[in-house]
Amino acid sequence: MYIRIEDACKLRKLTLKDLSKLSGISVRSLEWYVKQERQPSLKRVERLAEVLEVTPAWLVSWE
Repeated sequence: MYIRIEDACKLRKLTLKDLSKLSGISVRSLEWYVKQERQPSLKRVERLAEVLEVTPAWLVSWE
């Protein structure tokens, strides 16, 4: 699964640090997701999608 965190952040002009503050997910976890070292849970995908104003399907490249 490829997660488009960086793409969504660029669209919203956010840094990973900004996203961390808004989502409550640590910067380190976000870095792991970006580097594809770990996969986020569905709950985290939904939270990130909400904060980034995208669909969960778009965020994980399902659409």
